[in-house]
Amino acid sequence: MKNATKIKAGLLLTSLACAAGATAALVLLQKKREEQVYHEAELKAMDELEEMMREDSDCACCACADECAATDLQDAFGDAEADNPAAADDEGDDEKSVEL
Repeated sequence: MKNATKIKAGLLLTSLACAAGATAALVLLQKKREEQVYHEAELKAMDELEEMMREDSDCACCACADECAATDLQDAFGDAEADNPAAADDEGDDEKSVEL
């Protein structure tokens, strides 16, 4: 009986080890698939960006690159005070503050 019990325990441990190994393999396979999908999406986004840059080449040369960059920055950040009235109020509070 002792040998049969040892064999059963050995088979149980072996099956548990196989199940753990299979689970680990499935997790690694899933992770690899997710990385592949992410990489493909990244490549697609880079290709789309390159296409947009080729299509939107309004400047024929680099002479107006500074003007284009300044205009883009001004468009992006120019309305910050209109979007955030609290920031405009903070600037005016300096004149009204009372020193003790």
